Amino acid sequence: MSKPRLKKFERAEVADPLKLQPRDIALLRDVGDFRFLNTEQIFALHPGGKRNLSRRLTALFQHGYLDRPQSQTSARLLSSHMVYALGRRGAELLSKDAEEREGIYRRVKEVERTLPLMAHALMISQFRVCLTLTVKAYGAKITRWSQGYDLKEMLRHVHGENPSLVPDAFFTLEDKDDVINFFLEADRGSMPTERFVNKLKTYWSWRSDERLKKKLRLARFRVLTIAPSERRSDSLRNAGKGGDPRGDGSLMFLFAPETRYNLSEPKKVLERIWKSPKDDTPHTILE
Repeated sequence: MSKPRLKKFERAEVADPLKLQPRDIALLRDVGDFRFLNTEQIFALHPGGKRNLSRRLTALFQHGYLDRPQSQTSARLLSSHMVYALGRRGAELLSKDAEEREGIYRRVKEVERTLPLMAHALMISQFRVCLTLTVKAYGAKITRWSQGYDLKEMLRHVHGENPSLVPDAFFTLEDKDDVINFFLEADRGSMPTERFVNKLKTYWSWRSDERLKKKLRLARFRVLTIAPSERRSDSLRNAGKGGDPRGDGSLMFLFAPETRYNLSEPKKVLERIWKSPKDDTPHTILE
């Protein structure tokens, strides 16, 4: 008699422990670090046999190392690409001591709290995966990446308990002898333009914030905004002229639609797909 087929979000009762392999640990670290990853993004980060990897992801889910957030069904995200988050057993496995365990649990709780914003989280993950896959080919590397709770904690040390602005992410690229810092804004098309411009004004004020620059080790930085469409990107870019006091646009702010890069062509993220409020000249973020 065949066993009844489990629903995608139900765990079976497993008696035997799962013998973890080094690749399993790498998978868990990536999912924990990115917060949310779908199977397409995981396949890109861990190339190889997709069928075997899919089976391994299922095993890690069944044994509690990974979670399949059920909210993806109501977020219009459920397709052939299952979304994964770090499970409780995965968080326990990755922690070496009490302090690290506390940090990992914070990430797990943060994931649980932000389930309604899964599309936004996956948008950030898509950009980061493409960047990760591409930087080596350009002789660059990502030396820092911070987002969510971790980034908010960093800003609290500078701006108090409730920072006026928490970027969607902060990262640093080392390109040969150069170090470039970036703040990332992932726009889903729902933020009023006036509120977005106020964000840019805050970023502009950070240029002279010596405490922030010291805390984050910032000599200089740029603000990248990714948007769901060309039209939305152009709309935000045009409004972005109000982000600096001169009102004529600044190369400090760069905009691109997420449709310009994908996992099949991740290198596009470092090509001339970015534009500033100043004019229509395309730029790369490594300039």
